[in-house]
Amino acid sequence: MIEIRARRPGDGTGIAVAWCDFAEFYREIAPESFQSPRRDGLDVWLEDKLLTKGEDGFVRVAEHDGEAIGFVDAAFLPPHTDADRQLVREVALPRVFVNALAVQRDHWRSGAGAALMTSVEHWASERGAHMVMLDTYADSPVSVPFYERRMRYHRQAIVFAKHLDQP
Repeated sequence: MIEIRARRPGDGTGIAVAWCDFAEFYREIAPESFQSPRRDGLDVWLEDKLLTKGEDGFVRVAEHDGEAIGFVDAAFLPPHTDADRQLVREVALPRVFVNALAVQRDHWRSGAGAALMTSVEHWASERGAHMVMLDTYADSPVSVPFYERRMRYHRQAIVFAKHLDQP
């Protein structure tokens, strides 16, 4: 049984496993774009940086059998102060951006990711957000179907990148 809950001290150990699983999966797909994070102190870094948010931040942890197995980190974005001068309409609306979603690889397709995203959506609705946004790696055979088919998100933008030769 997966439980979605607020973060607690000590979650960094399980979250670090999820973070590294996430990194290794993407490094296997595109080693030119992804790297393995430095692991020494990663659990402490995650607790200090990713799991500590103010009132406009949202973090939830997925727990299974008493262990943190995944997390979601999101932020509430109020309307942009210059929204009336912007081209994109959504910046005039309150919205939520998902900064990170990671689940330990042994728990993929367990419902943990969907439950974490659903918790973000409920929080976003409670805050008056009009939409939830996120980005993911376009060639991911896992996250793209998850967001499109399971969570019913749609593609809205494309980010282009070009690696330049270094002198």
